[in-house]
Amino acid sequence: MRRMGCGCLNHGGTRILGPVGPVGAVALALLSSAEVGAQVRDSAQVADTVVAVRLPPVVVTVSRTPVRADRVGSAVAVVAAEDLRTEPPRYAFESLRDLPGSYVDEGAGPGGPTIVRIRGGEEVHTQILLDGIQVNQTGGFFDMQGLALSNLERVEVARGPQSAAWGSSAMSGVVQFITPRGRPGPARFRLRAEGGGASEFGGSFRTEVGASGGTETLQYSAGAGVGLNRGVFELPHDTWTGDASLRVDYLPSLEWEVSTTLRYLRYQGRLPVRDPGATRVPLDPNARNERDRLATSLQARYSPSARWSHQLRADLYRDDFLFQDEFDALDPADYPFFVFDADLDFTERLLRPRLEYQGSVRAAAGEDETGAVLTFGSLWEYSDVDQSLSGAFGDSELAFDRQSGAAFAEVLWDVVPRWSTMVGVRVEKFEGIPAEVTPRLNTVIRPAPGLVDLRVAWGLAYKVPSLSQQYQENDFIAPNPELEPERSRSWEVGLDLTPMDRRLRVELTYFDQRFEDLIRTVALEGSNRNINRNLGRSRARGVEWSATLQTHPRFAVGSSGAWVDTEILENSGLNPEEYPLGEALPFRPNMNGSLFIEFLASRGLRTFLRGSYVGPQTVLSERFSGDRVELDPHFVLDATVRFEPRAGVSFYARVENLLARDYLVAFDRPGIPVRASVGVQWEN
Repeated sequence: MRRMGCGCLNHGGTRILGPVGPVGAVALALLSSAEVGAQVRDSAQVADTVVAVRLPPVVVTVSRTPVRADRVGSAVAVVAAEDLRTEPPRYAFESLRDLPGSYVDEGAGPGGPTIVRIRGGEEVHTQILLDGIQVNQTGGFFDMQGLALSNLERVEVARGPQSAAWGSSAMSGVVQFITPRGRPGPARFRLRAEGGGASEFGGSFRTEVGASGGTETLQYSAGAGVGLNRGVFELPHDTWTGDASLRVDYLPSLEWEVSTTLRYLRYQGRLPVRDPGATRVPLDPNARNERDRLATSLQARYSPSARWSHQLRADLYRDDFLFQDEFDALDPADYPFFVFDADLDFTERLLRPRLEYQGSVRAAAGEDETGAVLTFGSLWEYSDVDQSLSGAFGDSELAFDRQSGAAFAEVLWDVVPRWSTMVGVRVEKFEGIPAEVTPRLNTVIRPAPGLVDLRVAWGLAYKVPSLSQQYQENDFIAPNPELEPERSRSWEVGLDLTPMDRRLRVELTYFDQRFEDLIRTVALEGSNRNINRNLGRSRARGVEWSATLQTHPRFAVGSSGAWVDTEILENSGLNPEEYPLGEALPFRPNMNGSLFIEFLASRGLRTFLRGSYVGPQTVLSERFSGDRVELDPHFVLDATVRFEPRAGVSFYARVENLLARDYLVAFDRPGIPVRASVGVQWEN
């Protein structure tokens, strides 16, 4: 029950997987993992001898029930377990870099704060999930810097408005990282170790261990990892990462299933790159930050019959953040632009518990295998934020809290064997903010099943303001409790082609999304302070593509990417020279994509080449302000060679920026130099 465009070949890290529809259910996200895992394992076994063509899998970040990709009408990409194994990412964002419609922005250069933009939206318009647990901050922001995830089964990315399923912040898309379910049988152990360096600085290592197994009644999956990245600048980032995860599934009977997940993430590092740039301004030896994240859930499912099911789920998310900097006594006369130089200590703690009920009823399928599934439910959530600031700007303590509740319903209906439709709606109320109603409608028609799918999707989405935007008050900012959510409306059409017995798969999607009531910080009349108001409007539209071709059992080629056109429709409160009407939004390349070639030279020896292209883009010279500057396009070529002398053991070597290109990822911020690494993977 999904629309996953993965007719993807086992192409390693390019992950050319295409559209798959709307966003999937929190509660069922864990319960369908066994089926998907089995499909992935089947593909992995074939991949030992040939480059394998996978059939579309069941996805769970798509609807409120696990759904097959060819039954939903919006775009989703999936990074499967074999992709993660073929080209293991050091950090979570690396698994997203080459997916259609997504753009990873390392704002301070490699190793710095990292965000992901989907379809030209803001970073706060993408919802991030760990096993169905929402981990964005209260205003939608999520920094992926140093986020390293071991023990992953797959990554799913649903593009387009997904608030009908996931609520606030799911305006441009949703990214979900999913922990695997254990397989009944003897304990299975796995190990990965990788180390490398760059032509200038850049030394790093990463080690992961894991175990899984269990019985038909009780299954488990666990993993842990630790790593260090020195960074590519003269002063080191010295980014330390650590993570641990556990999933346990208990099946005492056919009617009952209880699942729990836990994931802990630790990051600490230095921030040597100042805001205005990496070369014009001296590096900062005293800035550092660290973050601890804990995401855990407990879920019980009761299915008294094949038609009915009830689920109750409890989530808890905690995020502790620290930023510190020291005064470096820079001479302002040397820098004709703003350079932050002050003593500052900032800490923030976010605590978010959540309870959710979900029920579903399945209508009996007719003789033509048509049928319908109705899913419904409600949830309660509480957010508590504590902030502490000290240093050059004075001492302050702030505490905010907010409750919210939501009710949702969704119908997935096979109208006729070649026509599936999904209709969903969500009503959500945050304390101090009017209720939001977000509907969506997706449909897919298969005029030639197995060859052609036609998709259409439409939906509304929104993002609530952060607690700080509403209530923070100090010498610089005034509160605005009347601040409203940011909103969007979007539509898309898509075409999926799978001829040649699925050896060729082509997926094309055109989308158009309008953003309204964008929150801007503007001067408060009659005061020296600023205030947040709903003033901005913008638009993003474009074409996403994904294509894979297997011309020979040992050879595969493919491409994915997106052309995105953005436009500023309303710039009230902004500097018109930085955000001129009718011009493109900054920090969004007009095109980015990748091309891969994979060749199985002989049994056990695999070669993978990937070229990544980032088109020209407009940026601001001082990151959040300054002159509009055009960055040139750039192309980076990576190569990976993997050797598997026997089942369960593999050695790999990869080189990034093989052509040693000099390029900028932001104004005055160079990209990576040539970087090489070697690693080993083992599992019994």
